[in-house]
Amino acid sequence: MLPFGLMNARVSICAIVLLGAVSSGCRLFGSRGSNVTAAPVDTSPVVLEINGSQEYRSSFERFVKARLSDFYPQTLQNETDSDQLRSGLFDEFVLRQLIVLKAGKLGLNATDEEIGRAIAEQHQQTTLEGTDENLTTLASSERRIEIANDLLTMKYYQTAVLTGLGVSSEEIEGYYREHEARYQERNGFYVREVRVSTSEEANRIEQQALRKPDDFATLVRQHSAAPNAVNGGLIYYATQQLPPVLEDAITPLRVGSISKVVRSNYGFHIFKLEARAEPLPLEKVRRQIEEDLLRTKNQKLIDSYNERALAEAQIKVFHDRLGFNYRGRLSRPKNEG
Repeated sequence: MLPFGLMNARVSICAIVLLGAVSSGCRLFGSRGSNVTAAPVDTSPVVLEINGSQEYRSSFERFVKARLSDFYPQTLQNETDSDQLRSGLFDEFVLRQLIVLKAGKLGLNATDEEIGRAIAEQHQQTTLEGTDENLTTLASSERRIEIANDLLTMKYYQTAVLTGLGVSSEEIEGYYREHEARYQERNGFYVREVRVSTSEEANRIEQQALRKPDDFATLVRQHSAAPNAVNGGLIYYATQQLPPVLEDAITPLRVGSISKVVRSNYGFHIFKLEARAEPLPLEKVRRQIEEDLLRTKNQKLIDSYNERALAEAQIKVFHDRLGFNYRGRLSRPKNEG
């Protein structure tokens, strides 16, 4: 069961991710509200009205499947957790549909090329992640409609909310000065580590590593008992972060060289030094700071806009038609259906 806080993602977060390109991190499948594909007549109950526009339960159910993706319906087995999860998703659905309606009034649309590119990027990302995507939960036409809706949301934010937003040189330089220690005290090291429980195994792995140092990451994955073995044992350690016996073994190493077997309370270790971290001057991190500050500004502006848009909208929820015990932000009496 995924924690509710992880699944109750806001549309604004997905929009920020989508600003540069459509991200497959937000799983986007089916919902109503787009004119990209003509949908059959919906016979499910109306569960929501937004400024007089009706939204159907089948549309929300497709939205739930989209956001839960591979975890649907496993995450909805416990009734109490299911009500809480659906309530958060329903709040997200209301906001997303409100923004889609606003996008429609501005004449915005998602082209077939944009939708196709988003689908291709999703497939590429899930392939890289090794995700076994549950493609049977939604039809491809529904998937396209949902992607179109999220693209419309992103376009609306870009067109109506985030215009003229930027980061000045003064802001970048001020942020660097405020966090200068973070960039100047980088005198640690990036190493790969094998950790095993016996000296015999450690000595055997050391000999293999010395013969083929380029295969060290493979040896880590095959033999190491450390939690980071899955990524080849690569980890960053700041100075004085490790026990002295381990740091003393790493400090004299040249980049690319391999340590002797070192014993600690955790077992027997072998290290390969991949790189030493050097202080980072402003010019090397200017672009990253600019992107981080702009992302933060975008998110704050979208959050603020979303709050105003919801407060100004005429929203009516038909609680008795939802099929679950709704506990979200729209459960106040003035929104009762």
